[in-house]
Amino acid sequence: MSDGPGRRGAPMPEARMMSEMPDVSSAPRTPPHDVQAEMGVLGSMLLSEEAIHLARERLAEESFYKLAHQDVFSALVHLSEENNAADLILLRDELTKRNKLEKAGGQAYLLELMEAVPTSANAEYYIEIVRQHALRRQLIQTAADIQKRAYENSQEVDDLLDEAEGHILAVRDAKDTGQTREINQVLQHIVARLEELHQRPGQLTGLPSGYYDLDGFEPGELVVVAARPSMGKTSLALNILHHVTTVQRRPAALFSLEMPAEQIVSNFLCVHNRLDTHEFRRGTLQPKDWSALEASLDDLVGLPLYIDDSPTLRVLDLRARARRLVHREQIELVVVDYLQLMSSNKMHESRAAEVAEISQGLKALARELNVPVLAVAQLSRRVEQEQRRPRLSDLRESGAIEQDADLVLLLHRPQEFSEEPDEVAGNEADLILAKQRNGPTGVVRLVFQRRYLRFESRATAATTTPGA
Repeated sequence: MSDGPGRRGAPMPEARMMSEMPDVSSAPRTPPHDVQAEMGVLGSMLLSEEAIHLARERLAEESFYKLAHQDVFSALVHLSEENNAADLILLRDELTKRNKLEKAGGQAYLLELMEAVPTSANAEYYIEIVRQHALRRQLIQTAADIQKRAYENSQEVDDLLDEAEGHILAVRDAKDTGQTREINQVLQHIVARLEELHQRPGQLTGLPSGYYDLDGFEPGELVVVAARPSMGKTSLALNILHHVTTVQRRPAALFSLEMPAEQIVSNFLCVHNRLDTHEFRRGTLQPKDWSALEASLDDLVGLPLYIDDSPTLRVLDLRARARRLVHREQIELVVVDYLQLMSSNKMHESRAAEVAEISQGLKALARELNVPVLAVAQLSRRVEQEQRRPRLSDLRESGAIEQDADLVLLLHRPQEFSEEPDEVAGNEADLILAKQRNGPTGVVRLVFQRRYLRFESRATAATTTPGA
């Protein structure tokens, strides 16, 4: 009598599932390749120097499946570099020097390669076929490596996931490598950009922040906005996001560890419509404000702003989510609010060391994704205790932030120390450019209208009627 379900001797569901998994190693398959296309590439290279240059841009030795073809490709590239020419005789001699002629099939096979194509006109087509198969093999190898490491159980799952995602995206990025541009193309782009700037004087390069005196944020930059609590650093970040997404209509992502998405969007509506935040929260808006709010909803539907309000976020989590957003939504700005609330991927001896790892991770993320990363940060209490303007040394818990950041903006509102803030007209605020790797330091003069959560340039605020 056989054992029924759940009786001793019956396999557990997990065991059955594992036993049903295909054993890839028991049925080896030939990796994707096209020998004829590889021969077409090498034959074209023997016929044309242009084909050699094109192949060098798009392919590597490992792009060829057949080992003999790898040797021939390497020799042809070397001949092109040394002699600016490659033909059958030079190739034979070069392979002979390397003791690779017989492994490559001998002189007869080299002649076969040359006769494989009558002309090099189709070289680009052959190169693309070889490249596509090479990418498939790379993806297969990457998947196999991930599977092996998963079975080994020798590292944390989160580390394995981050590593696996990075390897997969590296294959994706490899698909777009090898594209070069002539200097004429680059010059045309620069001239067109200069003409645009000439027609619109004062326009800044990079991603505009919305403040004329503040340079645009360049791709790959880590921008730090730091201040003491209640100075408005989150509001400033929200104003920048408002300009990027509503005025520029460029996609951005906000990772908020301190504030839930509902409160962020509520504040965003107040910034957008100049609504009194107290009346908004109490539901006592004036009729004209309700009308403005209702009219704005259609404009904000479909806004390219993506909010992640996870209260706990590690560098690994941020990297994984930001990568997906860049590839799926093409976001052009990542904002983190705020840096000291993040956690690192491992235990550290001190909080300063942990913040240093977070800072380095944010800088690496900016470079990897080639977008500016704006991180909000806190300053130490010394600024309040001494009632003075903040300095770089006031960055809380780690000097690594100062080192890793390309641009450090210290937000200071002196009137906050000396008198009651004017919530309607606004108070002066200084955005101190304490560090700018690619430009001068200085001060951007702003006005903070607390009631509307708005930061504006002083000249603009002076001509704006409060509440209008």
